[in-house]
Formats: sequence, structure tokens, C-alpha cells
Amino acid sequence: MNIRQLQYFVDLSETLNFTKTAQNFYISQTAITKQIQCLEGDLDIPLFHRSKKSVSLTSEGQAYLPYAKKILEDIDLSYKVIEEYRRGKRCTFSIGFIKSLDDELLLNLLQKIKENYPLIHLQYQAYSRLELLHLFKERKLDAIITFEYPEIKDENHLLLKKGHLRKYYHQDCSLNNLKLIYDVRQESLENYEIEQTLLKVCLKEGYAILHDFIESNQYSKYLQYQDLDISSPISFYYHLNSTNKILQNIIQLIEKG
Repeated sequence: MNIRQLQYFVDLSETLNFTKTAQNFYISQTAITKQIQCLEGDLDIPLFHRSKKSVSLTSEGQAYLPYAKKILEDIDLSYKVIEEYRRGKRCTFSIGFIKSLDDELLLNLLQKIKENYPLIHLQYQAYSRLELLHLFKERKLDAIITFEYPEIKDENHLLLKKGHLRKYYHQDCSLNNLKLIYDVRQESLENYEIEQTLLKVCLKEGYAILHDFIESNQYSKYLQYQDLDISSPISFYYHLNSTNKILQNIIQLIEKG
């Protein structure tokens, strides 16, 4: 049994005419007859009643027909799925991102990817700085979204947003009378949690140097800030020689804005 034999069988079940089926496949009537006979031999059942005046399906042929159609449909679907994988339309893509990232930026990007490529299995997870960079360098993540760090500054990347750093402090306090309780640029970033830091600032324990996107946080209404002339770009980092086919599509999607 082969695909061609099933195709001939299904077509002949519709035309009930060996000549017409032969014409549909641009082969001889003799070739069609031989292939149908081979299929009947493999199945060990007669598929058609033949006479000089007519051709009709046997009861066995009627019973087998839906299965033959299903086999051909599955084969056609398998080719389409493989083509989608080849073109990067269907696959698994893993994105890691730094903890306490700009949630609006992250949500918009992930949603855009899901909307444009609904067939891919998109995996995403937040990590600490050290873990994120380690997984990226070990190629256990297809891409990462994070701030610029010395370890990855030379990696291929696309700028997603260029923000700035600010000194945040309680609106009833003077910055001159407060101590620095957190600086996002320090190595202690591994233990950094926005909520905890902002709560301390709201309780007037001191001021913190943070990214400007935290202005959308629930605690920001209690705070004021002083801008610093220090940028904090957020970028999409990726490996240029990645074998994941969807990567180039996602890069193009980001470049289009």
C-alpha cells in the first residue's frame, strides 16, 4: 500500500470510471487498474465491482473509504505542519526576562508574539540576573529581555525601550535628609523586589534609585522623584546563529514596532 494507491482509490470511488481517474492523474488506465489491484491484494478484499458497463464500490470498499480519506487527510496535514515548522510558524520558543521588569512592556511584547504566531508554544519565565544570564549563555533560553549588563553588552540585541533612572522618595520627605536604601545598579540586584523596596520608601526609611517605569506601581502615588541623567535601556537579546526558525520572524516583528 502507498499514498498513490489510496489517492487513486478515493478518486475512483468518486468518478466510478477508470478512464476519468486515469485522466485526473495524467497516467494510463492500465496503470490505474494495476494499482487498484495491488491495493486490493494488500488489503485482501475487493474494493470495486467491475463490469463492462459500470464500476461500483463493494461493501468492503464502502467500509474502507472513510479510513483511506482520513489517512490522506492526515498525510496532507503532516506536510502542512512540517512546512509551518520550517517557516517558523509552529515551534517552541522560550523567553526569559529579568525579575521586576517593566510589566506593561513585557505584556505587550508577549501578547504581540502570541497574536501574530498563534501556533507556536511560547514559554516565558522571570529569573534573577545571574540565573538569566547563565541560561542565556548556555543556550537554554532562545532569547531574553533585560537591562544592559556588562556580561551581555556585546550580544545581538534589539532595543525595546530606553528609560532612565530616578531617585524615588516619599512626597513628605526631603531628599537631603534620607539615606540611600537601594540602588538598582548594584550587584545586590539578585535580591531586588520592587514591591519591598517601594514599601520601604513609602515608610520613609530612605530613598531608592530605580527605573522610571515603576511610576505605574501602586505605591508611586505616595512618592516623588528626581531624574538622573542615566539611561536604563531594556532590550531583546538573542543568539544570531540560533537554529530556532521562529527567531527571525520575532526579530522582524519587533523591528516593525
